[in-house]
Amino acid sequence: MVNKILTSFFVRRLPEIRRSKGVTRKEIAKGVGITLGKYDKWEAGKVLPKSEDIARIASFYKMSVDEFLGLTEEESEAIKQKSAQGTIPSGAVRR
Repeated sequence: MVNKILTSFFVRRLPEIRRSKGVTRKEIAKGVGITLGKYDKWEAGKVLPKSEDIARIASFYKMSVDEFLGLTEEESEAIKQKSAQGTIPSGAVRR
């Protein structure tokens, strides 16, 4: 269930941001340091990007990971507080 939700999110979010920034699939793949085929699999929902891939994509677009994921400031802060309280397993949220 979680994978379906994440896949749906990335299938929508990756091309949405890419198009809004006027970047081609080839440019983002090169900028992130992956093959075009791998990027295409992310956009098609065949493979989910790993956390380090998400960080590199956000960096490419000069966005925070939270911005890339579409989190509001309130959501981001709530996650950080839960992480600090130990409600979220350590390593699940990088600061």
